[in-house]
Amino acid sequence: MGAHPQAEAESGSREPLATREVLATRELIERMAWIGRLRWVAAAGVAAAITITRWGFGVPLPLAPLYALAAGLAAYNGLLWAIGKRLPRSAPAAAAAVANLQLSIDLLFLAGLLYFAGGIENPFIFYFVFHIVIASILLSRRATYGHTAVACLLVAALAAAQATGRAPHHHLYGVVPEEVHFLPAFVYGAAFAVTSTLVLTAYFATSITARLRQRETEVLSLSRSLEHKAADLSRANEQLRRSESAKADYMRRVAHELRSPLATIEQMVALVAERRKGEITAAAEQTLARVRVRLRRLIDVARDLLALSRAREADLSQQMRPVRLAEVVTALAPDLTSRAQQAGVAFEINVPAALPAVTGDPESLAQLVVNLATNALKYTPAGGWVKLAARADGDQVELTVADSGIGIPPAEVGQIFNEFYRASNARESSEEGTGLGLSIVNAICYAHRAEITVESEPGCGATFRVRFPAGGAGGAEDASSP
Repeated sequence: MGAHPQAEAESGSREPLATREVLATRELIERMAWIGRLRWVAAAGVAAAITITRWGFGVPLPLAPLYALAAGLAAYNGLLWAIGKRLPRSAPAAAAAVANLQLSIDLLFLAGLLYFAGGIENPFIFYFVFHIVIASILLSRRATYGHTAVACLLVAALAAAQATGRAPHHHLYGVVPEEVHFLPAFVYGAAFAVTSTLVLTAYFATSITARLRQRETEVLSLSRSLEHKAADLSRANEQLRRSESAKADYMRRVAHELRSPLATIEQMVALVAERRKGEITAAAEQTLARVRVRLRRLIDVARDLLALSRAREADLSQQMRPVRLAEVVTALAPDLTSRAQQAGVAFEINVPAALPAVTGDPESLAQLVVNLATNALKYTPAGGWVKLAARADGDQVELTVADSGIGIPPAEVGQIFNEFYRASNARESSEEGTGLGLSIVNAICYAHRAEITVESEPGCGATFRVRFPAGGAGGAEDASSP
């Protein structure tokens, strides 16, 4: 009377037809098994209801046929259970045929039970509705309407048998008065009420089920689409990771190959500029001075590229250990203080020795502190101040570097950690700088699972805050390029 509905509902899916049919057949068999479990309960419930009605309420019922039908229902359910065990999961036509057959037999059993228990006057005649709802869940719309037609015919047959008296009637004494249970108006009116209810139930149930199946199909399709996109994103992320790794490796190689020759050239130029190789003209001396400046910048770029590559690509897991920031800062304090004095900037350090340790690579943490502090000193005019501090904050340790320098334009704050980027006012303030210092800081923070934030206004200085997990919570797993 109709194929399994799931194959129809999922016809728009991208999944191969054979796969959809197998999945739909498995689902249909699982639902039939669920109906089978309910049928065991129904068989026991029928037997109990017969017993209670006859002996509890004293209603005279033909016990033999009713008990026989209850036993037949149980035996038939056992047969269906055995068939279901052997039913191939890849045979949708067979599964649909079995589902249609068992629902049809269920209707016949219900009609038989009602015939021997009052016929159309039995209030349980509305149990036909349950069969229609179940059909709408298990089967296609066409099959559901087919079972609805069968149910309506059975109800009409019960009504005709009762109204015409052509078959013995088993009256339910106490439910309907004897003087009305043979009246055609009552019998056919009750039959019309039941059949119209069945038709309306079939219409609403199939409509709702169709919409639910459509939504289910859309959700499945969206889920598969998301899975495909997630896989594509994963592949793109892996490709990006490899690209970043290759880029870092290339930068490291180039920087390594350039650093030594540049240092050698700078030394040779220095020998000439200092007249150790003989006298030179004033014009040549000025030219050599400019060459030395350019060489130092190239050497700084090579040095920072190596530092950035190390921060991004090196496996720091072996170097990670509990580190006290106070010890790191104390070791760097003399050099930083000297730089501040040369720049005419007040330099203040407040890093308590009792701070909790953080897990990290001491060399990388020293690089982070130096880069932040020298960056602040570089862009703070003489007479200003730079403060380096640290404090415990819950389960974190916060390192702060604040200054009263030129600040950062709001539109450029999000770009200062990019490679080779220097804020517009920084370029105007000083020609020196590789634009890699803060990129190195960001990479070190990423490797240490630390969070870095910036607060700044042009002309009002900047404050960099780095929050480390305290108590050894940091780690280097996944410490790849941010």
